[in-house]
Amino acid sequence: MTDDRGIKVVLLGEAGVGKTNLIRVSMGKTFEKNVDSTISSAFYDSKIDYKEKSYQYCIWDTAGQEVYRSLNKIFIKDSKIVIIVFSIIDRDSFTNVDFWINYVKEILANDSYIMAVVGNKIDLYDDQQIGDEEIENKFKGLDLKYKITSAASDAQGFKKFLNELLKEYIDKYKPEETQLSDSFMIKQNKHKQNKKKEKEDGKCC
Repeated sequence: MTDDRGIKVVLLGEAGVGKTNLIRVSMGKTFEKNVDSTISSAFYDSKIDYKEKSYQYCIWDTAGQEVYRSLNKIFIKDSKIVIIVFSIIDRDSFTNVDFWINYVKEILANDSYIMAVVGNKIDLYDDQQIGDEEIENKFKGLDLKYKITSAASDAQGFKKFLNELLKEYIDKYKPEETQLSDSFMIKQNKHKQNKKKEKEDGKCC
């Protein structure tokens, strides 16, 4: 079952792991070295053509700061694909993947969804704090698909992985072909206007 945004995708993880830039480059935008931390959430719509059908999806970028975690429950609800992001140069973000996995399982306990993990910032390999073997063993043990990539140097890496997950979801759960509705466009424009106002009012960090 889908809402008027189609297949709902949500990115979770600690602040500073690069969720926003992963989404930016997957949407064909340029990588930004200095990007503002996400406040509460933001969303972006796109579509995937698969097996002669077109499926709309909406990808949500959530805040990693602990102060916003209670709000994240709202954005996780009804998600069909959950991607937990960590940074290979931040061990705490890797350790806290377990928190996010359990957090999602509690909220989506009886729902049909796919969960996966992305390790970001492989372009900073010299500063890597988690070994490749440790990463592989952890997620194979958890039976989770994972991708090590970089929003800065591998713009197509995350996009390809996201498409694989979308196709897996479509094959497994067979959602209806979707199109953006007028009501969604109104919601999207209102959301963007609110985010702009927050920034102008000095509420953006």
